[in-house]
Amino acid sequence: MDSGQIVLCRAANPGPLTGPGTNTWVYGRGEVVVIDPGPLQEEHMDKIVAVAAQMGRVSALICTHHHEDHVEGARELSQRIGAPLALFHTRREAMSDLPLHDGDRVLAGQFELAVVHTPGHASDHICLYASRDGVMFTGDHVLSGTTSVIWPPDGDMDEYLTSLEKVLKLAPNRLLPGHGDPIDDPAPALLALLRHRLEREGQILEVLRRKPARPQDLVAELYAEYPREVWEAAAKTVLAHCLRLERKGRLRRLPTASGPEFGLPGSQGEGPT
Repeated sequence: MDSGQIVLCRAANPGPLTGPGTNTWVYGRGEVVVIDPGPLQEEHMDKIVAVAAQMGRVSALICTHHHEDHVEGARELSQRIGAPLALFHTRREAMSDLPLHDGDRVLAGQFELAVVHTPGHASDHICLYASRDGVMFTGDHVLSGTTSVIWPPDGDMDEYLTSLEKVLKLAPNRLLPGHGDPIDDPAPALLALLRHRLEREGQILEVLRRKPARPQDLVAELYAEYPREVWEAAAKTVLAHCLRLERKGRLRRLPTASGPEFGLPGSQGEGPT
């Protein structure tokens, strides 16, 4: 694919969960779409407008999901450019919004993007697949250099794993994530994510064989080598794993005054039997 058809505008919002910043992608030629407008930063908005003006008329702004670092600037940019905002149909807020569904096609001049519903990180998460060129815009579903936070109840670990397999079956040859650099060898990266999540479940079960624990207590042990600034987010993902294992009958929830605690089936407050 000609790199002139895809331009990256990276927002200046680096952090432990956003990496170097949120990636806004402008895609197409003659007529273009803006994917994930990002945070409401004047300099970022100006850059998107300037890039889009060089590439063509903006037909739509598309948000891969509803999290603030991807959508905060969307309404203002929509008004400024005069293009509609396209969202997964469950998040449509205004009559002017374009509702998207799994399997829909979005045109960007002579190019086409397929909407791929990929819940897990968020219930409304979508990826956008330019199948002719094998390029997929992955939002926060697949990231570069880090893993997605799965935050219940809107985030769901079962759905996330299923969505990873869905993308793997589509066999894109390049992934353009919502944070970080492009991923040029997707299959190994997707398989590594699946393997990592299942290995993390094994680690959770191993710790809980000793005694019941809360997700935040598990993080202190399993993420001891990670910076403390990511522990809160890690606890959400650990909770998502525990809820998945509970549904499968491999864990039991033990409500406590300080939040849910999990143990092996048959375990009591003093530990597994």
